[in-house]
Amino acid sequence: MNVRRTNGSTAGHLVTLACASLTSLVACDGAGASARPRADVTESYDTPTLDDETPAEVPRPPTAPTAAPGLTNRACAAGVRMPLGNAYATLVCIPHLDAIHYWEAAPEWSTYDDAPVTVAILDLSFITDHPDIARSVDMTWNFLEDGCTTFDLGKSACRDVAPDAPPRAPLPALGEEPIKLVHGTMLAGLIAGRGEPGRGIVGVNPSAKLDLLVRDLETDNLASLRFAVERRVDVISMSWPLGGQGGDKDVPEFKELLEAATRQGTVVVMAAGNSRIDVEQRAVYPTRYSTIPGVIAVGSIDDAGDLYAQFSNYGPEYVELAAPGMAASSGGDFAKGRYSVQIGTSYSAPMVAGAVSRVVQYLKAKRVTYGAADVERFVVEGSATSPKLTPYFKDGRRLDMSTLLAHMKAEIP
Repeated sequence: MNVRRTNGSTAGHLVTLACASLTSLVACDGAGASARPRADVTESYDTPTLDDETPAEVPRPPTAPTAAPGLTNRACAAGVRMPLGNAYATLVCIPHLDAIHYWEAAPEWSTYDDAPVTVAILDLSFITDHPDIARSVDMTWNFLEDGCTTFDLGKSACRDVAPDAPPRAPLPALGEEPIKLVHGTMLAGLIAGRGEPGRGIVGVNPSAKLDLLVRDLETDNLASLRFAVERRVDVISMSWPLGGQGGDKDVPEFKELLEAATRQGTVVVMAAGNSRIDVEQRAVYPTRYSTIPGVIAVGSIDDAGDLYAQFSNYGPEYVELAAPGMAASSGGDFAKGRYSVQIGTSYSAPMVAGAVSRVVQYLKAKRVTYGAADVERFVVEGSATSPKLTPYFKDGRRLDMSTLLAHMKAEIP
């Protein structure tokens, strides 16, 4: 490990990948491109589904103590369940934050908010004017749509990279069109949502800034990944396979870019995928690239803390830790509500990306020099362990923001 204190600030960097992206619509507002569907774009994993897909009104839990400056602890009341759906008008509580013990650690994590950290998300669409993520957006760039490839940082051209609302009546929950619209927006909210607790989405790191990049899937996403690496952002979040539905394409140039990212201090976090595959027995990309020091692959666990066997890939040699596989976040059908509850490893990985960005802030605040592999080690070893997860994830690791904070304080007081 190469971790040492310095007298000046440092610029460590991170990267995140997830694996359950779907075809999307993209549009531009300032560069002349029209909002049009890309019927020819069809890259996706199997979309996980549950039997109960009907949104339901969730009882509002009693007011809880303050968790952090500006954040009210909105832990879910006992027995509260939030079914899958795209039509939540509000999020009265956020179950996945309870599962990773977010609220208990939030006050102390927030003391490092002033340390700058930027997360780049590579996906196929974003609703950048969503009230819970708009203030987190630092820049956007569209690598997929013609006419929206020039970005004016000062004027924020190309900021709206997805339609404000579906062009027709919403399809049923988990239908293709709603998923197209909510996927990238959900990832953004999970990482850096700044919603009002008890109403909107609170991200794992609300102080993070976001670079939202519409990826060039037709060229193996190389241009968007290269751009993120060259910008030297702190975190890059990606939620898709390489190649076909199951991630069956090994792209050497993609791997070389990941290696370049980690050499400069960028940590890569990727979702393991949704095909119920043992990645040690069958190659899945980009998950297999997690052997690069500084790259983390993330699987999913269910409400009981077990492997989300309905969809999650696994294999402790490649999938280092898990996070909740069901997530409530920004995104929705925009006719009935701005929030959505979905399942998939796509949503587990951004939680870890947010945690990684918190570790980077901690290290910057402590004026510690670090590498990508150091950050990976802190996040993985600082996660909680569960013996029943040992066959699936490295040492049975699962994300826990409280144990991670305690681990950082013990390693670097």
